[in-house]
Amino acid sequence: MEKIYTTETEMREFLKNKHYFVVFPDKSTKLYKSLREIQDEILVDSSTISKKLKSCNSCYCIAKSSRFVFFIKKFNN
Repeated sequence: MEKIYTTETEMREFLKNKHYFVVFPDKSTKLYKSLREIQDEILVDSSTISKKLKSCNSCYCIAKSSRFVFFIKKFNN
């Protein structure tokens, strides 16, 4: 069972290591520490994601293999 955070301090500590927020095609969401973690899960190269995030803090990426669209937002930690 995953830990449930009951204080603001616990939540801040958890989010300190999370830098990216991803919305999946099925509308689920997940937080990630690195672009490489995202790459492994959505099958979009981390360098492609990085280039798209340079112009602003969010982007849409399409996986070539599945044609699924993902929304990625970078946190300003």
